[in-house]
Amino acid sequence: MQGLSRLELKSRDVGGHQPRSIAGTDAPRTLDEVRALVRRAMVTKTRLYPISTGRNWGMGSAVPVTDDNVVVDLSGMDRIRSLDLESGYAVIEPGVTQAQLAEVLRDTPWMLNVTASCADTSVVGNALDRGDGCVRSRVHDVAGIEAVLADGSVVTTGGLDPAGRYHGRVAGPDLTPAFVQHNLGIVTAMAVALVPRPQTIGLVHGRIQRDQASVALGAVTAFLRRGNPADGLLRVRELSLTPSHGDWMLPAGVDPSLFTILGPLMGSDATVELAEELLRKALIEVEGAEALRVVDAAEVGPDDPLYPRALMSQGIPTCLGVRNALGVTSCDQIDGSGMGFLALLPLMPMHARRTEHILAALQTAVDAHTTALMVEWNLVSKHLANGVIQIFFDRGAPDAPYRAHQLRNDGNCLLRGHGCAIYRSDIDHAAADVWSETSTASLGMLHRLKTALDPDGLLSPGRYGA
Repeated sequence: MQGLSRLELKSRDVGGHQPRSIAGTDAPRTLDEVRALVRRAMVTKTRLYPISTGRNWGMGSAVPVTDDNVVVDLSGMDRIRSLDLESGYAVIEPGVTQAQLAEVLRDTPWMLNVTASCADTSVVGNALDRGDGCVRSRVHDVAGIEAVLADGSVVTTGGLDPAGRYHGRVAGPDLTPAFVQHNLGIVTAMAVALVPRPQTIGLVHGRIQRDQASVALGAVTAFLRRGNPADGLLRVRELSLTPSHGDWMLPAGVDPSLFTILGPLMGSDATVELAEELLRKALIEVEGAEALRVVDAAEVGPDDPLYPRALMSQGIPTCLGVRNALGVTSCDQIDGSGMGFLALLPLMPMHARRTEHILAALQTAVDAHTTALMVEWNLVSKHLANGVIQIFFDRGAPDAPYRAHQLRNDGNCLLRGHGCAIYRSDIDHAAADVWSETSTASLGMLHRLKTALDPDGLLSPGRYGA
C-alpha cells in the first residue's frame, strides 16, 4: 500500500476530531487502477474512502467519516487531461492542485476560480464539497464528472464523454449534481468551468467598527439585489466573537473591534468603475464605510496585507493567507500545528435584524465555552450567504479542544433554531446534517439511489449519505 500511513491519518487533523481506525491506504494513479481497486473491494467487502489531497482542514482533513475504511489517496491522479481555451473548460483529475491548474492558465484568456485555502488543495475535492472561490461558489464550476461506481463501471455526466472530451451540457437528464456532496462513486475526473480573465479587477477592502456589521451586511445585500454590474464574490468577514473571560485565541492581526468588507469587482474598466460607485452609494449609511478603498489588484505589492487576496482575485493561488492565520511556515505543518481549527458552515440570512439575533445567540455559546470564533458571510447569491464560522483553539491546552467542539455543536443547534441550515459538513456531522434537513421522502429516494449503485455501502460510508 502507498500513500499516508495509518499513524499519519490518525494524528493528521488540525480539527482534533476523534481518531478513526483505518483499515489501510491505497494510492491509485490511473482510472484503470481505481477500477481494479473497486472491483477487489467488491469481492472482499472492503470499504473505501477516497480523498483528493486530504487538505479538508477544519472539517476532518484526510480522516474518513467512519471506522475501518481503506483510505484511497487520489493525489497521484494529477493529470490535466484537456484544456479548451476556446470555450473555457479544463478536464482534470482529483490530484490536480490549484497551483498546477493556475500555472497552465497563465497568459491565457482564462483563469481559475481560486479559493482562499492553500495553493496545493485539490480543485476537484473542494468543488465537490461546495467550497467558495473568489468569483463564485465552486459548485458552479462543476460542469461534468467521470466516476467509478461500486461495481467498477465508469460513468460520465454533463457532456463529458468517455474519451475525456467536454462538449457542454447535452440533451437528457444530467446527473452531475448527484455526485456533489454524495457518495455514489469515486470521482476520477471533472470538467471545470473557467473564468474569463477580466480587463480590470478592483479589490474592495474596508475595515469598519463591529457595531456596523449588520447594517453593512444589509447594505452590501441591497447593492447585489439592485444589480451589481461586475463579477466577483463579496465577503463580510473577520467578525470576531470573544468570551468575556478565560483563555481563547484568534489568528494574529485579527481585531475583535472591527470587521472587514472584502472582494473583487471584475469586468471592463467602465463596469468596475460603475460597480464601485454603486457600492459606495449602498454603503453611505454605514459609519466608517467612507474609508473603504478599491484598488487595482494588479498593482498591490508584496508588502501590502492585501497581497494574498489580490493574487487570488487574479486567479493566482497562494498559501500566505492560511499560513499567516494558523501560524505555520509550511502547509504541511497545519495538521500538526499547535493552533487547532474547526469550521461550521451554515447558510446565513442577509437581513440586518436577523443577523443581530444570530450573533447574539452565538455570543452566548462563545461565553459558555470560553472559546472565540470568527464569522464570515460569502455573498454567493442574492438570496442567502454561505456562512463560514471558524473556531480556533490551543491544541496543547487540556480542555481547549473539547470546548471548541462543544462550541461547534452548540453553534450548529443554535443556527438551526434560527433557520440556518448547514450547507457543508465535517466528518462528525455529515450524515446528521443530511438527515436533519431532508424530508422523509427525499431520504428514501437517496437511500434507494445509493442502494441501487452501491448495495453493500462500500464507497465513502457516512459521507452525506442517507
